[in-house]
This record gives sequence, structure tokens and C-alpha cells, in this order.
Amino acid sequence: MDGIRQGAAGGVPRRAGWYVQTLRLTACALLAWLVWQVWHLSTYEAADVVWVCDGTGSCGTDHFASVGPFAGIAAAIGLGIAAARYLHRSAPGAMVALSAWAALAGWQDALADGKVTRADTSAWFLLVPVELPVPTWLAVLRWLTAAALAGACCGAVSSLNRTAAVARFLRGRACEPGTLEGWRSLGRRHGEADLLFADERGVRHRVPVVVARRALTRETVLAVYDPARPGDAARTRAALPRKEAKP
Repeated sequence: MDGIRQGAAGGVPRRAGWYVQTLRLTACALLAWLVWQVWHLSTYEAADVVWVCDGTGSCGTDHFASVGPFAGIAAAIGLGIAAARYLHRSAPGAMVALSAWAALAGWQDALADGKVTRADTSAWFLLVPVELPVPTWLAVLRWLTAAALAGACCGAVSSLNRTAAVARFLRGRACEPGTLEGWRSLGRRHGEADLLFADERGVRHRVPVVVARRALTRETVLAVYDPARPGDAARTRAALPRKEAKP
């Protein structure tokens, strides 16, 4: 009975963890849908927005598309915060790319449905109403989408390098909590330190590794090593996961 109770008690955190992850992923999916819909609507309905000015320089409208970008920015920020756990440093670029792509799709759908033509000049409310030819809007949004995707890719590469994800999941490297001792500067951002960790058999190792200076702010790091050669400096590195490794 004690074993059953212990097993049940040990299973609760795991089930709770999956439940939390499911809720978080569901929230991310709903926020992504909201980001797409709001930005798409803001450009698809842009030609239908009628601005009324009072002659003193202030204008207004009651069309929702006029506030679409504000709602889109808020939704994108919320999605970025919720998805940062999964996207890491690629999150900002991914949010901008999704928003720009949705706005681009809105203009393209408006063209396809005859709401605007390529000869039209249409106003799109960002911080203020900005009036540009439709082809210019398309070109700007295509450029912004491409630039944001490039930024997201750079962020992803940086995160993969920082967390040693490729070595951990694709090259069969083992991981154990470790600490850094000593510091020998190799420049402004990097230096060499001794990585202390115990491998999966409990044997302790001290391996020199090159790490970023920001690693010095961590009490623990993640030692990523080859189980067949745990003391080999060429096959060992210190990774900096989003959360500190627990010994």
C-alpha cells in the first residue's frame, strides 16, 4: 500500500505538469489566432474606415478596424510572453512576423475580393492614419515579414547555441547540473572556466570550457557531455538553460 501511495504521489506532479503545459499551449494557440484575426481585419477592412474630422486637426471613426493595430499589438505582446518558454529568443521576431504576415494577408484578401485595387491609395491606422498606395503597403509588409523572420531565425540559433539543444537532443549528449570555477578572460564577452560536474555514474570531473561572461551570474549551469568520454573537453560544454539546473 505504501508503494502504491508513493507511486500515486509521484505521479501527481507529472500529471499536473502535463495539464499546465496543455493549458499554456492552448492559450498560445488562441492568442496566435487572435493576433492573426485582428491584424488581418485591420487591413482587410481598412478601405471601409470613414474618418470624420472636426476641422481642428482631430479625426475619429467608430470602425473597429481603426483600433485593430492597437489590439493586435496587445495580443502579440501577450502571445510573446506566453510563448517565450518555447520560442526563447526567437519570440520577438516571430511575433512581428506573424503580425506583419496577417496584415499582408488582409491586404491581399482585400485585393482579391475587390475591396481595393492596386491603383488605390488607402489609409491604415497605426499610431495615426497613414495613407499610402496599396502596392506600397504590400511591399512594406513583405519586407517587414522577411526581416522579422530573419530576426526570429537569428534568435532561434542563439537560443539553440546557448542551451546546447542540438547536442542534447540530436547528438546523444548527457546532461548534469554543474558549477563554474575560475575565470580566464578571452575577450569582452567570453572566457574560459572550469566546469565541475558529476557524470551519470557519480564520477566527478573538472573540464575547461569556454563560456559567455553572463554564465558567471549563474549559480549552476548544465554540463552537456559525451557519456562515453565525460572528461573530454572537446565533447563537453556548459549550457545556459532558461531556468538554472538543479543539483
